[in-house]
Amino acid sequence: MISRFLLVTISLACAQAAWTQPSSTLDKLDPAAIDDDARKALGIRELVAVVRPHGRAVAHVAFSFDGGLLASSGWDNSVHIYKLGEREPKAWATLDASPSGIAFSPDGKRLATGCDDTHVIVWDVTGAKPKQEHKLSGHKNRPFALAFAPKGKVLASGCSDPVLRVFKLDDLTPEAWAVVTSEKTAARGISSLAFSHDAKHLVAGCLFGKESLRIWDASGETLKAKTIPVAAARVVAFSPTEPIIAFAGDDAIIHLWKLGGDGIEKLRTLAGHPGKAFGTPVKALAFSPDGKVIATCGQDKHVRVWNVANGERLREWKLDVEPRALAYSSDGRHLAIGSSDGTICILRLENKAN
Repeated sequence: MISRFLLVTISLACAQAAWTQPSSTLDKLDPAAIDDDARKALGIRELVAVVRPHGRAVAHVAFSFDGGLLASSGWDNSVHIYKLGEREPKAWATLDASPSGIAFSPDGKRLATGCDDTHVIVWDVTGAKPKQEHKLSGHKNRPFALAFAPKGKVLASGCSDPVLRVFKLDDLTPEAWAVVTSEKTAARGISSLAFSHDAKHLVAGCLFGKESLRIWDASGETLKAKTIPVAAARVVAFSPTEPIIAFAGDDAIIHLWKLGGDGIEKLRTLAGHPGKAFGTPVKALAFSPDGKVIATCGQDKHVRVWNVANGERLREWKLDVEPRALAYSSDGRHLAIGSSDGTICILRLENKAN
């Protein structure tokens, strides 16, 4: 007879295994459903799904937290949403939009997108089809960047002028909590936004300008700019577990900085993605949900995964086209890559660490 102690031990071991490798709707994606020619052309062993929703380059990709939806914006001025949970992604909705950033709310019930004019649209994605919930105004140009805070109903949108608007979505009528207009700094046009894991800080990268990395303290009643070392940044990302910022400017280098009570600690740099004289060498950054690794892609047509703690390059993939957008799923085992030809690939990684 098996002892009660042994049964409990087995049960705990099984529970721990289930916890360390949680099931996900993305686990149902089947690489056998991919067209043979597409799979051979891409030549990526970890590939589990391929879609081509856009007629031009993909600008941004995002997973909902539960892994049930994948959204993308593109330079064909559209946003496409796919439902996940079957052998292959199922096209669900196409929205008239812009190549702006896109962002799911932490609860997965809303999707923020750019618009074909200067507005930000917040969509309710809980029904049979997306339903427009808010149309937020205040920018003079299309918003380049969007980010939901990880706590509460706070949405930030970046543009060229006003530079930044932060909305509180608690009520039926959203409140513009903070607005940053024209400033003395030479940096212009926010191209990338990210909140810290505790929502206390907001970081931005700008389209151009020597002092283009911007950090604001968002923990008080007003948004306060922090004094930081001068740095160029076009793309930025915040670790989901620590106050670590990753950013890249107009060169091939990726910088990792840590915010502390006494200021900024420059952790390390990553070799990044060599590029040509024109364009931006580093195109996108994405931390894994546990913050242990960061995925990057660039003009050299490579996607690379790095160890955040020591800067070690863990793995990489070479594409035939330029990767432009990256997103990790919340299970940490799937990575979406959006490319310059309008294609999105989903990779399944062996474990959560890489």
